[in-house]
Amino acid sequence: MIVAREDESKIHSATGVWGRVTLDQIVAKNAEGRGDHPALVDFSDRADWTHGGAEFLTWRELQVRVDALAAFFHAVGLAPDTVIALQMPPTIDAVVAFLAASRAGLVVAPLALGSREAEAVETFRALGVKAIVTVASTAGESHGERLRDVAAELFQIRFVFGAGGDLPDGLVDLRMVFDEAATLGRPPEVVRKGNPADHALTVEVTGLPPDETAAEAGAGIAGEGTPARTLPLPRSHNHWIATGLMTLLEGRIDADTVLVSPYALSGPVGIGVALVPWLLAGATLVTGLPASTDRLVEEAVAAGATHVLTPVRFARRLIDRFSAHRRSSAVVLAVAEDTAGDWPMPLGADVVDVTVLGGYGLVARRRIDAALQRALPIGITGAPAETPLAPPLIETRIKAIAQRAGQMNAARTLGGEIQVRGAMVPHFNWPSTQQDRKHRPRDTDGWMATGLGARVVTAQPPAFETAGRIDGSVRVGQSLIDLDALDLVYRSIDGVVDAAALVIDDETAGGGLAAAVVPRPGLRFDAADFVAAVEAKRVGLAKLPIRVFMVPAIARGPSGRVLRAGMAQHLVARG
Repeated sequence: MIVAREDESKIHSATGVWGRVTLDQIVAKNAEGRGDHPALVDFSDRADWTHGGAEFLTWRELQVRVDALAAFFHAVGLAPDTVIALQMPPTIDAVVAFLAASRAGLVVAPLALGSREAEAVETFRALGVKAIVTVASTAGESHGERLRDVAAELFQIRFVFGAGGDLPDGLVDLRMVFDEAATLGRPPEVVRKGNPADHALTVEVTGLPPDETAAEAGAGIAGEGTPARTLPLPRSHNHWIATGLMTLLEGRIDADTVLVSPYALSGPVGIGVALVPWLLAGATLVTGLPASTDRLVEEAVAAGATHVLTPVRFARRLIDRFSAHRRSSAVVLAVAEDTAGDWPMPLGADVVDVTVLGGYGLVARRRIDAALQRALPIGITGAPAETPLAPPLIETRIKAIAQRAGQMNAARTLGGEIQVRGAMVPHFNWPSTQQDRKHRPRDTDGWMATGLGARVVTAQPPAFETAGRIDGSVRVGQSLIDLDALDLVYRSIDGVVDAAALVIDDETAGGGLAAAVVPRPGLRFDAADFVAAVEAKRVGLAKLPIRVFMVPAIARGPSGRVLRAGMAQHLVARG
């Protein structure tokens, strides 16, 4: 299924950024040239947070396992272009499943670890998912049982595969495939129309950018009382390779790199910053789900890490903990997703800031001064930043949208919305209904609205800094949440007159959601009962409020928009 636009394919191929190689072919190349080199390593404590013991694979062993699982997918009748969902923690099994799907010509639909039945049903229906790969559980979350029940509800699901052992009834155990990998042989070659690397590798369900035409006509803004419309967003192998090149080149990741990642395989970070750079370099990837920053550092030190991937809010502590182990820090790939803020690092730290732009692309920039993040360039951007002829990977512009100025935090001046295009930027061109086609963004110049605000920092050279989301959504962990849609869930709880989802932030624990609730007069309100009722709606973990505030009314502006930032600040201060 070709999802790369023909005109762009010609342009990006001419620059050398795009090619004809698929991710699974890169595995085969590494297995041939670096067969005995360590490829994948599980965190040593894997059994503490999911099932199965920690494993270690060389590139040759990885290739055998990928081929075996791809052959198995083919044998059970999963034809090329079949969509297969993946909800797995960061383990060797997850990487094998992802690459085996690529080898079999399948399209992977990553499902965030915190997603539960409601999101799964919506996603699977929208994408036509036919099979699922998951695990029994992660840190107590019963993925296997939940997704088995979803499969029973959706007749379209043909298989639920499980990896890691101790699986609930009804799941097909992939352990037998891995145990017999050497004897299963290679899968048949997938014959592709056109350029194999222009075909879809992944697809996700994401919110459409707001309808600018309607906004300019005074018809309102998406997010004001109406949940944003969502559509499938596919990415080709070439989209992902261009995304991975940004971090690979700026972070100087090479064949001797030992990259430690705590991210599951979903979104621009788990795939574009961890998986793809590791593949392109033929390096070593150490992956797992740490319970704390200290555990992440312990695994990194034990593995001899040269690079460590972490959310930017935890980067300083990570660097400090490396010092406590009496060794210099590795290169820290500090990821900021939709988050504005200044994050100074200790003197001498080697930090590469990875700024994700609304899920459509990213920019990686190595810090010159550890205390200061570099402003992001407006225009065509490549990597490494200091190279005059850096390959063009993404292009940015700031488009002024006066209608959304009221959504911005008062501490930051809105310059406009960040828009992107280029080699790593996908488009909403998944096959869909005629009705859906009418709602796709159709910028003839290829620009995609990110839903992120920006403040212009310098005019020459033109540069900006991110200023938070302006589209009524918020990112909690790896989940992008439409707050207006979540308001409707909170308001649907019995005994609730009105409610709103608020964002509260903790520099140590990270961001989360709170619920401001107006209970029915005369009703005895219990916060724990409210949370349990929300959970009964089968929404994802990120949508469950970590705090509940009982209020007399929800604060709204003249347009009816919930004044979330002001309410959150007031309620948190009130305690």
